[in-house]
Amino acid sequence: MESDSDGDSKWTIFRAATDMNDPQFTLGMKFATKQEFREAVQSYGFKNGKDIRTLRNDKERVVVECSLHGCPWRIGLRKVVNSHSWRILNMVDVHEGCTWAWENSMVKASVIAKRDAVCSKEGFYASDQQAYRAIWKAKKQRVGDDEDNFKKIWSYCAEMSRKNPKTTCVVKLSDLIAENGQNRFLRMYICWKASKLGFKHCRPLIGVDGCHLRCATTGMMLTAVSVDANDSLFPLAYAIKGLIPAFVDVLHGVEHRFCVKHLHANMKVAGFQGKALKDALWSCARATTLNSYNDSLRKLTALDEDAYQWLGDKSPSEWSTSHFSTHNHYDMLVNNICESFNLSLLVARDKPIIDCLETIRKMLMSKFFEKKTKGSWLEDTDMPNNCWKVEES
Repeated sequence: MESDSDGDSKWTIFRAATDMNDPQFTLGMKFATKQEFREAVQSYGFKNGKDIRTLRNDKERVVVECSLHGCPWRIGLRKVVNSHSWRILNMVDVHEGCTWAWENSMVKASVIAKRDAVCSKEGFYASDQQAYRAIWKAKKQRVGDDEDNFKKIWSYCAEMSRKNPKTTCVVKLSDLIAENGQNRFLRMYICWKASKLGFKHCRPLIGVDGCHLRCATTGMMLTAVSVDANDSLFPLAYAIKGLIPAFVDVLHGVEHRFCVKHLHANMKVAGFQGKALKDALWSCARATTLNSYNDSLRKLTALDEDAYQWLGDKSPSEWSTSHFSTHNHYDMLVNNICESFNLSLLVARDKPIIDCLETIRKMLMSKFFEKKTKGSWLEDTDMPNNCWKVEES
């Protein structure tokens, strides 16, 4: 608190930056706005466990008092004439018979949304309904954080390029123009140098899947994952953009496989349901020779001709082991590697974009370091050349 420079030196000025955590009111104290005073009273009540109620609140005056019957604590605030400031003109700074107000009328959803630990640390009771509304309000307040995060994406990518030059980070803008006249963010792609180096020691197979971002601005997170020589998942890259356009524009001419689990889900949506059809589809998928595939396909056709016609649009080279090429030496039929990786991103997907990307970066950094540490003992042993190892990034 500082002395008032434009009046009598005995009056003090309330400084929100330093005084708000533990307000101490004095007679004549000046506040910049009425709202600043109300926030100070609220902070005082939370700090001291008092339930403070407002008796009067108009353009000229604010009067607050302790809600406990018989307690004399009271403060009167009035607007300074020909000024935008407000001053305490009368007060009784004494509490009599007050105990800690566990059920405090100032504990509202809007207050809980702004404060971190109303119940656990500040010692007040909040109902389940208040807590639910507070969570909803806190998420709405995060919209601004998300928008600010998107503005920092270019600086974030520039810092990545500076610290790790061989890492790929690409940001693309939309053709749509925002209200401020600037192009809006469309998508971005990140592939760390360590992922590029590690992929040299992985199987020639990439699993691609998408999951929804749960931040206020929503969106899709696409992930690319491979399998290392130890049959463990190896993260390659992640992006926020459209999945099908990526295949058409970037991955044309590359051998594609579909997850049979998702293929069956699409089959059910098309109206072909039942355990018999499901078993027939999986029998076709697991067939390892053309003869066994044809036998299984005839059984599926006998069950439902229309299901056979629907399946005829999908090339067996994309979902049946019998038609897979032998190049990658892997007969994976489901995309569990990507789904497992997406599950590990659950916490990151709930955060604003920069926080999301940083959480993923730290997770990958820890994973790569752990793998490198575990594999270091192999350097002096006689192991196969294709054994997985991450080089220095």
